[in-house]
This record gives sequence, structure tokens and C-alpha cells, in this order.
Amino acid sequence: MVSIVCDVYNHEPYLRDCLEGFVKQVVDFPYEIIIHDDCSTDKSAEIIKEYVAKYPHLFKPFYQKVNQYSQGVSIWGALQFPRAEGKYIAICEGDDYWTDSHKLQKQIEILEADSSLMCCCTDQSIVDKHGNILKEKNGNVVVGSKQGRYNLRDFFRDQHQYPTLSMVFRNTNMGEVLKKFAHTRNKFLGDWTFWIILLCYGDMYYLDEVTCAYRINPTSITHTVNRVERAKASREICRKVADILPEEYSDIAADLRKTNWVWISLIFAYKAEKRYFGMLGSFIMAAILCPKSLWRTIKGALTKSKNK
Repeated sequence: MVSIVCDVYNHEPYLRDCLEGFVKQVVDFPYEIIIHDDCSTDKSAEIIKEYVAKYPHLFKPFYQKVNQYSQGVSIWGALQFPRAEGKYIAICEGDDYWTDSHKLQKQIEILEADSSLMCCCTDQSIVDKHGNILKEKNGNVVVGSKQGRYNLRDFFRDQHQYPTLSMVFRNTNMGEVLKKFAHTRNKFLGDWTFWIILLCYGDMYYLDEVTCAYRINPTSITHTVNRVERAKASREICRKVADILPEEYSDIAADLRKTNWVWISLIFAYKAEKRYFGMLGSFIMAAILCPKSLWRTIKGALTKSKNK
């Protein structure tokens, strides 16, 4: 019924938490764990082999002898999703973990009850590298954390942030999905583009429960990329996303191709890196090219500050 896709690279300190979350799922259907170790230099592979020996009916491992990510290979698109035999696919990286043993059962029941839904996600907690809870509930997946179904227009209008480690989606139209994923592939916003691609084929159901924990891993790609570089790259990423949107979202595609709002992202990126001349220049460009968006951002920041 479900293929759990797990990518591992040097996740030794965290991997047991991840794998325990998989094997402790209480479900009334069969599932498989497709785990890929990308030539880890620590003891990640040894830990995987330990679990494979203990749960041979669950695990389908693959151990690389050469790191594939550094060779430019798409781990999801080329190596993991094509191996998935389940009706549904769930995702969790080796440094994150699931905290609810009924997570899969709850999400599959929702998806099985409504064939028009493409995917289902939940909320997450935030933990540090030691597993200490920094935030019990992320709380900003959808506006107001209101449980229910959401479409692609909702996603763009309200700037949804779906926790990828909570995601379960239908293993359908995968040939088309992977083509679109390849077209929009990038090293900065892979999750974001994938959510959009899924929403091209059906709605998302948001279950307002915390079922997993996202780990702030200081050595992960997410936390080591240059913020300014990522903000600048988002121009091209948005244009590629515009290419794959269905015709009924042509208005959104047109907005994505303009990408003037990227200047606002650059303001915050330069600020985070304390590059204040760049921050000032981006502010001036935002004021010229997208004044309404800039004002909404300022107003939102002032309101948030006031509420604190």
C-alpha cells in the first residue's frame, strides 16, 4: 500500500530515530521501506544493515559505492521513486523522524476515502540536532492551521509550507510527475517545486496534527546553502515552475515569470548575512518594481512584532 522513501547520507547520529519511526507504524496494510545510502562515510550503512537483518520483510536497501548527489544525479527522480511499488509514497530523510505510530494509517484512510485528493500532509515539531524540542508545533503549514483540503491556488495565495517529511501522495502519473520534476530541478527549492507538481494532479489534505519531527541539522544542505545565492536562483526556478502549470493557472504562471517579488526575498537574505549594502539595494528595487508586495511584507512584519 505504501512505499516509504528514505534518503541517507552521513546521518549516523540521527538514523535510529528515523528508522524506529518507520518500523513502529501501526497499520492494517503492508508497506515497504526503500532506503538509499549515498556512500556515507560514517556508520550509516551499518545501521541500515542492522535494521534490514531485523526487519527483512520491510526494508529494501541500496548502498552506493560512489556518492550520486555529487555526480548530479536526482536521488528521488532517478533512484528512489522508480523503485516504489506502493499505491502511495511517503517521504522522510534520514535525519528527520516520525513521532506518531499511527501517522500512515491516518493519512491513508483520508486518501482512500477521496480519490480526488493527490496528497496528504500534517504539521511537524522542530527539534535541534540532539532531539531537543525547539517548537512543539510549527503552526504555519496553512493559514490558521485549519484542517481540510487545499488546491494549487490556495498554495500560491497563502504561501503554504508543507512539511515534506509528513507527506504521503499517490503513486500515479509518475512518468509525468518525474518529467516535470526534472524540468524544475534545482539545488535550492526541490521540495517547493515538488509540492507544486503534486498539486497539478489533485488537492492536498492538511491534517492538523503533529506526526513528525524536523531536525535542524547544521550540516544538511538546507542549512549550508548561501541564502543570497538561493534567492537569486529563485528567479529561474519560478520561470521553470510557470512552464509546468496547467492552463487554468495561467494567471499564476504570468506572475511567476515576472519574479519582481524576488527582490523582497533578497532583502531578507542580505540581512541574514549582514550584507547591508545589498539589503539596501534590494529594498530600493523592491520599492520600484513591486511596491504593493513590499508594503504587505512590511505591514506583516510590524503586525508580527506588535503581537510578540
